[in-house]
Amino acid sequence: MNSSDKQKIVDIMKECCLFTFLATMDGDQPQVRPVSPIVEADMSIWVATFAGSRKVKQITRNPKICLSFVQHPSGDKSATICGEAEIVENLEQKKRIWELAPYDISQHFPKGPESEEFCLLKINPKKIEWWDSWEGGRKIYEP
Repeated sequence: MNSSDKQKIVDIMKECCLFTFLATMDGDQPQVRPVSPIVEADMSIWVATFAGSRKVKQITRNPKICLSFVQHPSGDKSATICGEAEIVENLEQKKRIWELAPYDISQHFPKGPESEEFCLLKINPKKIEWWDSWEGGRKIYEP
């Protein structure tokens, strides 16, 4: 993949980060919920969540996930990541990502990144299906 396409995927994810859905597995049943990922320029993807959430329990049992970014309201741009999520324990990494959030993360975690309730998930893509326009069609990126 050329760097232009990779940048387009990052741009889609950043633009649509407030209209994103995460699917985890609960046994053999997918569970989908809205999330607000934090996306870095190098295509690193992070999800902040509560340590006691169902999604964390599900990821602990089965790390396979899908994460879908969709432009609102038209859906003209989209990026769907299939891969795995890992729970990040490193406090320095949690603090670094906390500062990158494009929203006020302290509204959800008033005790900060050191809080026991704050859990950080790293999304490790295996395949990204994306499009930047309906006319351009679906494309596949495999890191």
